[in-house]
Amino acid sequence: MKNILKKSFSLLLCLCFAFSLAGCSGAKMTEENIIKTVADVQQALAEFDRETLENHVKSTTLEYILNFAKNKEQFAQLGVSIFENLSMEVIMADANAGTVTVKVKNKDLADVAWRFASTLTLEATGAELLGKLDDDRFLDESLATLQQDIGQVVDNKEEIVTLQVQKGKKGLILCFDERAEDAVSGGALGSIKSVIA
Repeated sequence: MKNILKKSFSLLLCLCFAFSLAGCSGAKMTEENIIKTVADVQQALAEFDRETLENHVKSTTLEYILNFAKNKEQFAQLGVSIFENLSMEVIMADANAGTVTVKVKNKDLADVAWRFASTLTLEATGAELLGKLDDDRFLDESLATLQQDIGQVVDNKEEIVTLQVQKGKKGLILCFDERAEDAVSGGALGSIKSVIA
């Protein structure tokens, strides 16, 4: 009886170990997994899939927007508008260095974002704007106008960026620095920062 119990317990431990290894397979640093992660992140940005973005993207600005989007659907809708035309083509994945070089293409949103940020800063101070982030009427009106302007942009912008890749609990994580954030946003981030700074 003890022998059967020991064998059953050993088998259970082996199964647990095997499943734990299988659960980590998505986090292996391989060129194939890096390329798949880039494709997953591109789709998640286009759909503004918050769960996938939280698991596979490290970006100060995106994390900030995701936090607002948890409580304000307007930010999620804006995310879709910004990223729906985004493409990310892998040029080179280097599993040993933990990097991926990507050609990023999106609508050129620099002018639209600059006009939007300039208008807002003329109408209110930075502190007043922060207070308006809880005002649904303000968000509905201002972000709807921005989304319409984004929809009218026809020019595209391309940039090549290199991203660091890290292992995470739920797979690989793409790390976006400020330049990469600006590239995927079609130049919107840089324009907004130039107005606010």
